[in-house]
Amino acid sequence: MRKTGTYETLGNVTYFIPNSLPPNNPPLRLDPQTMELHGQAMLHLGKLNEMTQRIPNIKRFIKAYVNKEALLSSEIEGVNTTLLNLYTQPLLATKPDKNTQLVLNYTEALYKTLADIQEKNLPIVSRVILAAHKELMQNGEGEKSAPGSYRKQAVRVGNLIPAPAKMVPELMSDLEKYINVEDDLPALIKAGLAHVQFETIHPFLDGNGRIGRMLIVLMLVQSAVLSEPIIYPSYYFKKRNMRYYQTLDAVRTDGDFEGWIRYYLSVIKDSSIDAYKRAKDIEELEVQMTATISESEKLKKGKGTRLKAISILFNHPVIDIQTLSSELDVSYNTANKIITDFMELGFLMKQTEQKRGKLFQLKPYFEILEREYQ
Repeated sequence: MRKTGTYETLGNVTYFIPNSLPPNNPPLRLDPQTMELHGQAMLHLGKLNEMTQRIPNIKRFIKAYVNKEALLSSEIEGVNTTLLNLYTQPLLATKPDKNTQLVLNYTEALYKTLADIQEKNLPIVSRVILAAHKELMQNGEGEKSAPGSYRKQAVRVGNLIPAPAKMVPELMSDLEKYINVEDDLPALIKAGLAHVQFETIHPFLDGNGRIGRMLIVLMLVQSAVLSEPIIYPSYYFKKRNMRYYQTLDAVRTDGDFEGWIRYYLSVIKDSSIDAYKRAKDIEELEVQMTATISESEKLKKGKGTRLKAISILFNHPVIDIQTLSSELDVSYNTANKIITDFMELGFLMKQTEQKRGKLFQLKPYFEILEREYQ
């Protein structure tokens, strides 16, 4: 059995200190089953990447998928809100509840960290990871968990007591070196190894799971395995929750990196298939809505403005009359009439009434975002 770390007793507490990556004694064994899974995952990631090249407005897909990953990754940690809340909150005068705030924090953390990687060309190092954690935990009661700082005390995770706090900076420095040094392992597999190492180190008081799953997406984008952050692996980590924790634990207890990698690759494959199908359905919805407006005799007079309104709604699937008026550069009454027409067609439904006015949601869009595909 492969030894993946050492146990060290200080006082009456026994800590687990993981060995450096990559696995050794023996080295990671990529058998035919694993390589077949890797090939399937890469194939579907490739299809997803191809789609991002031809979608006219990829930013709205990124927003939808980042929101979905943020929501699901947070749910794994018991932080629960809804996609509808995430889209609605920017239009409200009230502060979000703590769970919604924490999920919104996740989206901002991912956007800012991606900007560091893609625009500033920064490597994924401790400074970047700490900044992501600071953004993630800054509000919504996350500020009680030392945002942007490695833990200064011991923690327990199930049966695991991760390395003593004094060793965390050194272990994270070792992990950052592994992330940024090229080796012979495929980038997709390397991201899976980095995730399990991060979770074993457990460098923060809180937010480790969310940052660790974010690390997968960041590494895939950095290595160009994924062109944009439009997969949400947390969907399948959550669906196969017990297996997620079992395979993570088996790395430490049994040295079974191979079992974890097979599970992880199946999650990435299924996440890629899911994201592709969802994107296709969103594309088809827009085509259908456009056709309905184009073919309507009743809406013939204002057809051009209403076609523009469709595009706006996919950027703002929760909207008020004032926002639509501003985006279309039309009067309030004209925007109100467009919304009334779209409600009659079943595109929009009234969501709620706030102090600043009525809010409307693009109902079929949310149905696609929340659909179960497999």
